Amino acid sequence: MSALKHVLEVVDLLEDPKVNGKIVKKFFEDKGLLEYMNIEIETIQGEKGSTDFITIRIPGREGKSSGGKAPTLGVVGRLGGIGARPAQIGLVSDADGAIVALAVTYKITEMMKRGDAIPGDIIVTTHVCPNAPTRPHHPVPMMDSPVDIFILLKKEVKPEMDAILSVDATKANWIIKHTGFAITPTVKEGWILRISPDLIDIYIRVTGEPPVIVPITMQDIIPYSTPVYHLNSMMQPWICTKAPVVGVAITTRMAIPGSATGVTNFIALEQATRYVIEVAKEFTAGRAKFYDEKEWEIIMKIHGSVDKIMKAGAKV
Repeated sequence: MSALKHVLEVVDLLEDPKVNGKIVKKFFEDKGLLEYMNIEIETIQGEKGSTDFITIRIPGREGKSSGGKAPTLGVVGRLGGIGARPAQIGLVSDADGAIVALAVTYKITEMMKRGDAIPGDIIVTTHVCPNAPTRPHHPVPMMDSPVDIFILLKKEVKPEMDAILSVDATKANWIIKHTGFAITPTVKEGWILRISPDLIDIYIRVTGEPPVIVPITMQDIIPYSTPVYHLNSMMQPWICTKAPVVGVAITTRMAIPGSATGVTNFIALEQATRYVIEVAKEFTAGRAKFYDEKEWEIIMKIHGSVDKIMKAGAKV
């Protein structure tokens, strides 16, 4: 299975400075794919501009939306913006989350059109803003969002999601140094759990390489309202759900600003897209788990909940 065509076409779509939610919907309509999804577009106004929020529900053959029992996977394309106009011309590094989310949508619905339906429902959320602001960050600048992060998080995370993959560009750091993509440990209700062996197996299968893991810390998962260093916002969706969350980070060997243009790595994005799709297949079929339920029960029995202290300050 290849998703290179899908990534390339989505990149071309999002490079347009006039792109918005309606244009994205028209893209899928022109491909004859709207009948395989439900897509909602909402323009959200913030203090620093506006963005078009996109929610896409793709029904599985045994999904809950059609009365089945297969679990639902959430795919969140996290980002500040796909462009930083007028400061920068073109697609920025930070666009990776939106690219993968929409390429996943494109590939899965095309598979359905051809007769290959994934067992469970897939819910994809992301947003499109070609003229987002930037903000200072060490060691290199990052993209900012035109809309408050907590407003976006509440829209990104849906109650139907039984597990979430949060896809985000993770290049503006000296913490994870790898050209391609990496995954995080599972975060659930404020706990950083062990790395899922099932998700590692899928990583190896997709890349043919040893697994690369993002070393997230407690600081990375506490709310952005806490004024301390965060690697990025990739793990923030856990704040709005009890479902397990795993980050899919698009990474580089050198620190690259989120606002940099000309850095879109098609190979890394294609691998990440294939990875998300393979996880979708395995998770909704019940063959892959994000965490060990028995170990979770032990943690809760002995140590208890930490979500309140870890969520402190979050405006959700």
